[in-house]
This record gives sequence, C-alpha cells and structure tokens, in this order.
Amino acid sequence: MRSPKTCRSVPFLAVALGVLAGLIFAGAAAAATHQVEVGKNGDNFVDDESGTSTTTIHVGDTVTWNWDNSFHSTTSGACPNGACVKDGMWDSGMHFAPNSFSFTFTAAGSFPYHCEVHLAMMQGTIVVQGQAANPPAASFTVSPPSPTVGQTVHFTDTSTGSPTSWAWNFGDPASGSSNTSTLQNPTHVYNSAGTFTATLQATNASGSNTAATGFTVSAGGGVPCTPDPSTLCLGGGRFMVQMVWTKPDNSSGEGNAVKLTDDSGYFWFFDATNIEAVMKVLNGCGINDAYWVFTAGLTNVQVDTVVTDTQTGAVYHNRNPQGTAFVPVQATTAFPSSCP
Repeated sequence: MRSPKTCRSVPFLAVALGVLAGLIFAGAAAAATHQVEVGKNGDNFVDDESGTSTTTIHVGDTVTWNWDNSFHSTTSGACPNGACVKDGMWDSGMHFAPNSFSFTFTAAGSFPYHCEVHLAMMQGTIVVQGQAANPPAASFTVSPPSPTVGQTVHFTDTSTGSPTSWAWNFGDPASGSSNTSTLQNPTHVYNSAGTFTATLQATNASGSNTAATGFTVSAGGGVPCTPDPSTLCLGGGRFMVQMVWTKPDNSSGEGNAVKLTDDSGYFWFFDATNIEAVMKVLNGCGINDAYWVFTAGLTNVQVDTVVTDTQTGAVYHNRNPQGTAFVPVQATTAFPSSCP
C-alpha cells in the first residue's frame, strides 16, 4: 500500500462535466442513481445492486460512491499491466470516510476506474448502456368497424414506440384457440352476433402496454337465430338476444341464457341460482310500428345487452354502466319500422 498523498482538489473539467450532465438529465424520467460502496469488505469497490466491482447503468444515470472506511479515491482510468493511468473523466480526490462523490454519465461505453491510494489493487468498472427506451403506446384499428357474423375482421396494429411483439385477444372465447394471436396484423371471424372487446398488448424491450376496443358483430340479414347457452331466440326465432358482463377488474364473459316464453327469458352470470337480468322483446306493431325491448336487472356490474333482428340485420345495444344499479329499459323504439 502506498503512502497517502496530499489531498488534491477535484479537476475543474470533471466538475463541469458532472454539473452539465446533471442539468441535462435532471428531468429525465428514466434517469436513476446507483450506489457504490468504497472500501467495503476490505479495500474494494462494491456495487449495491450487483454485489461486484462492476456497475451497469444507462446513459443519463448517476453513480454515487460512498466511503465506508479508510482513505480512498474514485479516479477514472485503467490499470494496464498494473500501472494505473488517470484519464481525467472524473476524480474525487483522496478522502477519509465518511465521504461521497457523484458523477453523471452522458455517453455509452465501459469506463474503468481505480483508487489512487491502492492503485491496481482496488479497481472498478462503470458499464453505461444506451438510454432505456419507453414501452410502446398500444393502439389498433378494426375493419370493418361493424362486422357481421362470418365476416373476416382485420385488426391492424397502429402502436407507437416500436413494439417487437404482439399479444391479441379477440374477446371471443367460444372460438377456442382462434381467440388469440401473436401476429402483428391478424384477422378473426366471429361466428355469433354480440358485443365483443378485443385487446392488444404491445411489447418492446422496455415493457408492455395494452389497448382495448369494443364493437358489435351483427347477425346480418337472413341469418337465423340459433339458441345456445348464451343466446336467447325470441319472437319466433327472429330476435337474437345476448348479454355480456364486465366486472370492475375488467374480467368479462357471456351471460347464460334461459328461455321462459316465446318473447321472454332471463340471464344468469355467476351462479345458475342467481338471476341477474330478465328481458322480453314485444311486438308493438299495432301501436307504433316497432318491436320493443324491455329489460330489468338485479346487478350493478357493467352489462351489454345486444338484440339482433335476424331479418333486417338491425342491432339494438344497451349498456348498464359499471357500479350502477341496473337501470330498467323500456325501449319502445328499439326496432322502428320493423313491422310487415
């Protein structure tokens, strides 16, 4: 170990660079401060994160060295063949503990440093990676915006921030494995009418972001109603009725349909013994030349009710908002001019 030298002041250039870098990056959201212990576990530099003498950071980040014991410095420059050479990038000067010194890095690269007291016996390295990018901002379009059953729907990624992978969910669990895709611009065919919510998770090296879009798939003219566990067929099979529930955590699903009469039925969501909504489609042709939709509910989750006239392709949609006691519906103009 060499004898301690007289303490030297920090070179003006190193101070100026550190101050300038601090001004440039003070407001950068990605900037961070990394801690290195000086003299920890003997005469060593120890990074708090890696537990080694190597500190990995990004451009704009700051490194703070904290003296734990004894008499040391942090001085930039390599020690080839054991002979340390200062390069003038930073120099804390030699100090007894406790002390600290900080420096902000404005360029990528690998920067070796040493202690002027212990020279090659006490070395470290700062590895500065390129500035971390931001996660993408996910977005997409749906075409056509109002598809019909059996029509190919095109989903086009419009995300910004250079995503490198895509995870789609078309909100159509009845389609099985076809309900998801990892293509950038996939297509999907909906085989039942209703309201669907498609989601896209766009990802790059810095993280992920998700976007969602809701739309209605109509039966289209001349497509008959086929009853299934989530579909009521009312009015002699002319009207296809479905309900989709969404809970506060954004989980959703289709209501379970139970037919009562030719023009009425009910839906349960979470338990077959718990009726959530009842409804009927009435022939009001003799009164106002329209078919009517009446609905009442016993829930406060979001409920999307979709009634499709399979003869004309017209769709009636009503949404009960999340967290709101179900508001009764008496839509006497749900299907205007629908009578013969």
